[in-house]
Amino acid sequence: MGLFGSKKGNAGHLSSFSYSPGYCDMTGESHSCELKKNDAGEWVFICRDRDVHSDPFTILTYSVSSDGATGFEEYIKKINFISLSKRLKSNEFVTDYSPWHFTVVFDCSEIGGSSYDDYGISQYRVYSPMDQKLMKEVKERFYALKGELISETTEDD
Repeated sequence: MGLFGSKKGNAGHLSSFSYSPGYCDMTGESHSCELKKNDAGEWVFICRDRDVHSDPFTILTYSVSSDGATGFEEYIKKINFISLSKRLKSNEFVTDYSPWHFTVVFDCSEIGGSSYDDYGISQYRVYSPMDQKLMKEVKERFYALKGELISETTEDD
């Protein structure tokens, strides 16, 4: 496999990027944000949050500029962010806790790869201080993509 998992060694196009912070899920808490295209082909930033299991999810959808999404895609490719998915597994494990994680999905169908290549970067791996600094910067750039609030809805589990 080449860069970003495609057979030809070329990166596909970013299909989605998501992040979920670590949290105690014993009460049904859940948090995540995702950058993806909506049905109209426009980039959006969607946050899904719930504090307790009995509450519905609050779903906030924000606009994202095309230039912002393109710049973010170029940045994560330039720094080879997905290489963090290959770090060694750690010996840590916490029960009743959802670990933080990133998921990066590329559409590689136009370059001869599988339709989608996805990469998980999760808490239970060994990261260097430089890796941690990089992840912090990626999170900051990711959250900075949020534009104007488009909609707020609720959804039962």
